Amino acid sequence: MKRLSKSRYQKGLQCEKALWLTVHNPSVADPITESQQWIFDQGSAVGQLAQSLFPGGVEVTEDHFQTAQALVRTQELIASGADVLYEPAFEFDNVLVRVDILVRVEPGVWDLYEVKSASSAKEQFVTDAAIQTYVVEGVGLRVRTSNVVHINNQYVHDGGEYDPAKLFAIADVTDEVRQHIVGVPDMLGYMQQMLTGPEPDIRIGSRCRKPYDCSFAGHCHAFLPADNPITNLPRLSEKACNALLDAGILAIDHIPSGFDGLSDNQARVVEVVRSGRPDINGEGLHKDLGALQWPVKHLDFETIMPALPLWAGVRPYEAVPFQYSIHIHEQDGSVSHREFLAPAGEDPRRALAERMLEDLGESGSIIHYSPYERKILNALAEWFPEMQEQFDAVLGRMFDLEKMVRARLKHPLDCGRTSIKFVLPAWCPELTYSELDVKDGQTASVKYLRMAMGLLDEQEARKLNQDLLDYCRLDTFATVRLLEESRRFADEWVSNRGPGA
Repeated sequence: MKRLSKSRYQKGLQCEKALWLTVHNPSVADPITESQQWIFDQGSAVGQLAQSLFPGGVEVTEDHFQTAQALVRTQELIASGADVLYEPAFEFDNVLVRVDILVRVEPGVWDLYEVKSASSAKEQFVTDAAIQTYVVEGVGLRVRTSNVVHINNQYVHDGGEYDPAKLFAIADVTDEVRQHIVGVPDMLGYMQQMLTGPEPDIRIGSRCRKPYDCSFAGHCHAFLPADNPITNLPRLSEKACNALLDAGILAIDHIPSGFDGLSDNQARVVEVVRSGRPDINGEGLHKDLGALQWPVKHLDFETIMPALPLWAGVRPYEAVPFQYSIHIHEQDGSVSHREFLAPAGEDPRRALAERMLEDLGESGSIIHYSPYERKILNALAEWFPEMQEQFDAVLGRMFDLEKMVRARLKHPLDCGRTSIKFVLPAWCPELTYSELDVKDGQTASVKYLRMAMGLLDEQEARKLNQDLLDYCRLDTFATVRLLEESRRFADEWVSNRGPGA
């Protein structure tokens, strides 16, 4: 029999194929990205801080290479009368668990605490606490309550030491845990039996993303074609995906006209991909672009959202902008550029807000791509109410380019997706993020966080500063090019109407 763990149990609940691969073929897992590694690191930091909710405890420090020693050390600490244990190890029914915090409430009776860096007690955390409770009770201890410790996202950091009593919330999930435990023995039996057989034949679907992004997604989706896979259809439901797979259809351009189960928008995407020709609504573009006031300013922010806020007045997971890029776009097509990148470690908000308002000026439409920039501007206005009038004026000048692209433009290469990473290669193939060292916003955020926390040396920080500037600059130059292409299509529509039209 294969030894399971709480993480393997959770993986098996989400998808038995993922569990099988974890045990028998882990080498086919997707590489861990820098953003994913940061999530793991952040979770460890949150776990360490949560221990201060129950001071005076003893940590079982033996790691996963020292399982036998950790099990022995845990029993020694319990026998010696330790009342609070951090990371104690237990094994029962061939399942090994490390409990985040275990607190003795009376002889032989304990409260169990599972620490999560999320901002609520999600359903999957209940099953996590349940398998731990099952194992702890299996070795002879009684668990009075099972709890999930999570971040309180209403906590406002005061800039000093974190206040654990306010930073964390504790959800008692004992009733839910007890309900789940009833089925644990059968589930473990099923998992063990499944692990003795061949790789399960499990179809791709929502389980690949919920409740967690599966680490074997690349392996399980490898049967799909590289170009125009059906999974690129926007908002594809699991029912429609299954219908396509049942019909043996793997590529969008192989979907026949009138295929049942697709939305009107998806059907339109299919026709565009099958035809190989862009679908351009020149009249709609002409109408939309007529609302622009020139020169327009193209705005993009980069932000950080750590679980443990770095500066006073910030909540956990609250987006704090540290960088912006602004391209000033004249009606004749010429552009100039403004940018801001906060020095690492300093609270960037006021300096960024003041400089940005100056760079945006008091006139001209402000191009943004998605509602995110509006969210950041509203947050800045809350932080600095004395600038509310200026921010209101800026918000009144906003023009969402993604909204226009979604309504007016579809290209065979973007499959109806409007993310800039899909749209740019389709409409402006001369521009690419592939040659940049920072290629996406998540990576930009994580790298800046590491720099802000002093985790990079001077040479690394200097290079990262330039990498961040290059990335954010391309984000706004990309919208410049998209706007220019849209203007060209609108002008062609006007020209094609003919005299007197």
